[in-house]
Amino acid sequence: MNQKTFFLVTFCNTILLLGLIVFFFFKYSDDTEEIVYIDNIRLFNGFNMTKDLNQINGKKVKAQKKKLDSLYVIYGILRDNNQTDKLEALEAQLRGTDKELKDMNERFSSELSQAVWNRLNTYIQKYSLANSYKIVLGTQGQGNVMFAQEAIDITDAFISYANTNYEGD
Repeated sequence: MNQKTFFLVTFCNTILLLGLIVFFFFKYSDDTEEIVYIDNIRLFNGFNMTKDLNQINGKKVKAQKKKLDSLYVIYGILRDNNQTDKLEALEAQLRGTDKELKDMNERFSSELSQAVWNRLNTYIQKYSLANSYKIVLGTQGQGNVMFAQEAIDITDAFISYANTNYEGD
């Protein structure tokens, strides 16, 4: 095969390949019903399970904060009365109680997040199959999806679906 024929074959193959890419792009890009997105932050905050778990855990955290506040009040009284012999022990107790509060907040935050996303992922799969979505993207206003038309935002519809399913469980 000479150089001119090789160039012609390569050129034709390139044009054919580009034509196929353009064809598939237009064929599948017009089908906005198959590719949708959900705003992860709005979903997480709008899901009733998140609110329920925050309320339950909030009571436990509030009780721990009250305990810590009481210790600070006692510490202030002892300091004002120059009872330095009791301050050292109380300082250690304050540090321990403060650490418990921080650990509790971290644990609750992690457990809450994991439990909520486990439940939501199950609902997302069911909802996507029921609505014949091929791809459901998650957004947070920054990251992989930098822009998407609001017409394919199913966040509110999915929050309603997830809350209905959660309340029914």
